[in-house]
Amino acid sequence: MASITRVLNNFQFERVLSNDVRTKLVHLLGYVDDQKCILTFEKTQFENEEMPQLPASVASFDSVVENNIYSWAMGQVEKSQMRVKMIYPATDVHIAKYEAQTRLMIHETPADYERYTLPYIQSIPASRTQWVQNILDGSSEADRVIYRDNDPETGFVVLPDMKWDGTQENLYWVAIAIRSDISSLRSLRGEHLGLLRKLRDKSYELVKEKANLSPEQVRLFVHYQPSYYHFHLHITAITFVDAPGVVSGQAHLLTSIIDHLEHFPNYYQLATIPFLIGEKHQLAANFLI
Repeated sequence: MASITRVLNNFQFERVLSNDVRTKLVHLLGYVDDQKCILTFEKTQFENEEMPQLPASVASFDSVVENNIYSWAMGQVEKSQMRVKMIYPATDVHIAKYEAQTRLMIHETPADYERYTLPYIQSIPASRTQWVQNILDGSSEADRVIYRDNDPETGFVVLPDMKWDGTQENLYWVAIAIRSDISSLRSLRGEHLGLLRKLRDKSYELVKEKANLSPEQVRLFVHYQPSYYHFHLHITAITFVDAPGVVSGQAHLLTSIIDHLEHFPNYYQLATIPFLIGEKHQLAANFLI
């Protein structure tokens, strides 16, 4: 496994995959040792302790505009930090995920799932989710785990999502099921209610204990389509209003999932499920025939 320092020192830039001026987030594609690599740079928020010192930390000004009581300028701030992430080696699937592209709303019937989506899921090599297994068996990120339950049927591991900046307002955790036979929302049946209820109850307990947030202050949801096909739950603070993946057509609330299965144990095998997907995603071509 390559260190992030070595990758940064040897990164050969190819192109910008996407540049979000609103979130101050940029994804770059390049090569390291002839293998594809994605680097993500994100400007971090101001820490509470540094805010009183901000006026004195501005080193220089440029493009100054002054008009009556209003003034603005571009300034260089000392001790400015940036969050850096990498995917190396990156696959074409990773590139399609982070590349700026038109998003499509697909309405997947059960027949569509059997014909297109399930074969796609089954074609994904196990190596693609090796990082998940590393978390579950404790060989990676063990020091970041917030909670672990090793029950083979209803157990899961809770840890911070890499998108979390560490603040209460932007809380973003993920709970990953120990069992590997639930690939996505489509796999859920009434028999999984024990796992889902435990996920709900323990998530509420943990956010209260660790972040002093009540159940009314967090959202628990599942993505469809997920970014990886090993069942996991997203846990975010409501105050994180533009958290990635919380939009309609992508996020399905855990409380609604439980309710559906309590009334109709095979609901997700019968329902038409909408999902958002990039036009360059491998699945998109099947649905646009």
